[in-house]
Amino acid sequence: MTSVRGSGRGTAAVRTLRRRTAFWAYAAFGWLAVSFVWHLWMGIDYRSAMGGRDHVPVWGFLVYDGLITAMSAIGAVLALAPIRPWGRRLRPWTVRLPLWFGAVLLLVRGVPGLVENLTTATGLTPYGLLGLAEQPADLSSWEFWTGTAINTYFFVGAVVMLPLAVLHDKGLRAAGGTGGPSGQEKSAA
Repeated sequence: MTSVRGSGRGTAAVRTLRRRTAFWAYAAFGWLAVSFVWHLWMGIDYRSAMGGRDHVPVWGFLVYDGLITAMSAIGAVLALAPIRPWGRRLRPWTVRLPLWFGAVLLLVRGVPGLVENLTTATGLTPYGLLGLAEQPADLSSWEFWTGTAINTYFFVGAVVMLPLAVLHDKGLRAAGGTGGPSGQEKSAA
């Protein structure tokens, strides 16, 4: 492990790491705050959010939506932990694991959905990515474009969470795994 202390290059690297981490932390916080408000509203206006899905019981929808709402709220707080002073008091794994879980979850949800929308819109896979649709997608339908917007939103979530998780890990390594803010130098004590 190379020390970031004592050299001008190391100090500049730490400052750059802190700036990059702060950018992605605030981006992830913004994404998660929007997700929180969106899902909170879906829980309040559940009849409209459920649409015509009679096969899903209301309680099932509300449990699912409540879980996503809680995950968004907790994620928004933890997205700021790597850059806020109170984040130093948290054990590294209590921030690292949720950040990576969120990043992987959004990656798994966002990338395939958006790829399917793009390949369907371009005509490469009119019956869906796996070809399982009963009829070709109607590119002029509100449903198709709403689904594309939602998949794009999840993809953007992956784009902001993944760099934050990676930079948080780099910050922990630079701090000697102490759990301090990203890029904080290890104390001499």
